[in-house]
Amino acid sequence: MSDQTAGRLPVADRAAMFQAIRRLVLDDKAAFAGVVALYAAAAGAGAALPVMLGEVIDGIGGGWTASRVDLVCGVIVALVLVQLILMRTGRRLGYRLGERAAARLRESFIDRVLRLPLGTVERAGTGDLATRTSGDVGAVAELLRKTGPEVAVSSIEAVVLVAAAFVVSPLLGVLFLVGVPTLILTSRRYLRLASPVFLSERAAMSEIAETLTASAAGAQTVAAYRMQTERGDAGYARASTHMERLRGIVRLQTWFFPSVDLTFLLPAVFVTVVGSLWYLEGWVTVGQVVAVAMLTLRLDGPVFRTTMALSEFQMGGAAMARVEGVHLMPDEVRDAVPDGAEVRLDDVTFGYGDGPDVLHRLSLHPKKGERLVVVGPSGAGKSTIARLVAGIDRPRSGSVTLGGVPVADVPLETVRRKVILVTQEHYVFTATLRENLNLAAPEAGDAALLDALATVDARWVADLPEGLDTMLGEEHHGL
Repeated sequence: MSDQTAGRLPVADRAAMFQAIRRLVLDDKAAFAGVVALYAAAAGAGAALPVMLGEVIDGIGGGWTASRVDLVCGVIVALVLVQLILMRTGRRLGYRLGERAAARLRESFIDRVLRLPLGTVERAGTGDLATRTSGDVGAVAELLRKTGPEVAVSSIEAVVLVAAAFVVSPLLGVLFLVGVPTLILTSRRYLRLASPVFLSERAAMSEIAETLTASAAGAQTVAAYRMQTERGDAGYARASTHMERLRGIVRLQTWFFPSVDLTFLLPAVFVTVVGSLWYLEGWVTVGQVVAVAMLTLRLDGPVFRTTMALSEFQMGGAAMARVEGVHLMPDEVRDAVPDGAEVRLDDVTFGYGDGPDVLHRLSLHPKKGERLVVVGPSGAGKSTIARLVAGIDRPRSGSVTLGGVPVADVPLETVRRKVILVTQEHYVFTATLRENLNLAAPEAGDAALLDALATVDARWVADLPEGLDTMLGEEHHGL
């Protein structure tokens, strides 16, 4: 596990990334086995076409009758239809398999993010978290439902074509593999160099999102302090960094793809030229040369699709490493049990990160039923006190206790029943009022929801046109 930028959420290593992908796929073993079987059958039907065509050529030279030739040609046409049906069915099931895996990924990721300590999330920055939640999860979903099945199809088809070439003629089958060393060497080098490049590109994208989010959220402050130029320069700097990362990807591809093109040409040339010489020596037949030559041409398709998908695979793999990095974060140990609900701040000193102290030896002992109003200019530490009482942050010195124990050591579920932190921002999702409330208590019924609303004097719910079923959001009912 690595953490490339201070404060950012960690990034999983390659082993953890591949293990996570494997776990997602194998959670649906039956469907995965069915998809592989369909792809293999489709590849077998496709490989049989040039083999049977070679048999027809040799058969005509060997005295086959016209009816026998027609029969074999009819079988070839039937195999084309069979391959089409098998491939379509396999792709459809593969897409569904990938979609289910992507759904499981989204659910587990959101579940983990919601269980992260709020302080950790804030230190990571909204841009990093937003990019992982949207762009990275989307890239992995695309890998699972499209790129992954595409690579699987191409790999199975390539293996079947190579096996078919050796079945037709072991001698020509050896020539079939002439381009493999070049392909292996170039692919290994590309994958080794591409992984850090794609990871840095995703990280640069997070920096862009962080800068844009901060500028948009603080637009009024930016305007008040006339910081438009500074914020614009920061955005341009992040965009320039991202563009340089993209150029690095393009530079890798400018030598990789021509190298792959060479692997397409070598087998066909060797089979045609050397196979013709071997035919003159009587070692192979014309039909065998034609069959293997056609197999080499058919190999271009799966190899080309696989190599073209490597960039998307690297992009998805880099995104998966960032998504999985959130799961690798250690759980925060909070097991203290408060005795009561008394809140005390004793000689508290606090500062953010490595910055200066913003609270200096503060002590507060609010009594039961007492209302305490903290007044001060922006930056005086009002919100900081609330964060400490809610257990989001820990003091540098002194203690903040709830029921006699450090509030930052109390499980979040317990803290949330005793301390309610209402932020300046409002968080309303485009959904019904009931669905918004059920986010906090999924098992709560209508009676419990109405009681909770009454507790905070939100009796206005009775005046809503559809009660708890009223849709909220900018395009619906505003609160």
